[in-house]
Amino acid sequence: MSSIDSTTTPSSADGSVPGGARLPPGIDRRGFLRSTAGGGVAIGLAALLPGCGREASAGAAAAGELRSLTGKEFEVARAAAEALLVGVPIDPSAIATRLDYELWAVGGAIEEDVRTVLQLLEHLTPLGGRLRRFTELNPTERLAYLETWRNSRFNLRRASFNAIKSFVYFFAYADPAMWAATGFPGTWPGRIPVGIPPIDFGEVV
Repeated sequence: MSSIDSTTTPSSADGSVPGGARLPPGIDRRGFLRSTAGGGVAIGLAALLPGCGREASAGAAAAGELRSLTGKEFEVARAAAEALLVGVPIDPSAIATRLDYELWAVGGAIEEDVRTVLQLLEHLTPLGGRLRRFTELNPTERLAYLETWRNSRFNLRRASFNAIKSFVYFFAYADPAMWAATGFPGTWPGRIPVGIPPIDFGEVV
């Protein structure tokens, strides 16, 4: 696992929200950018960046049928997962696919906020001293760039990093491929036989 880490406060017992979507602990379905200084400006800026439109579907073929993210946003999410999960036996594309589905399921402000952050991560690399876009960096360079967001003096960048990190780690640890690495034996219904004795309701008239 990478050295990047932060703490979050659970917002619900299992991360589920109305509509069946599952969000990481500490992520509010009402979004996180609007409550952060500069969030409205960030949303407006992201809308002006190339690749925000639904027609931007480069990479969608590899990702399958996308529900929420554009192809470019999918690639940014995949690249972030690859950087954050170095040495972890999880396919970064699987994380991006899960993110796409869960954002589609929850919708609303959280979907817009995460898509905004993915666009900003891709295009604002010059603020972190990088001349190439996020998806053009190698995993080590991406991790170093993400650390500039984590350590930024601006709440907006720190909140954005924490959101992306939370989604990536939440979906990674929920993946069955991680069970062996973490020592989790699996869900109990699949391991422990539960005998249900027959119930005699007597004669039915």
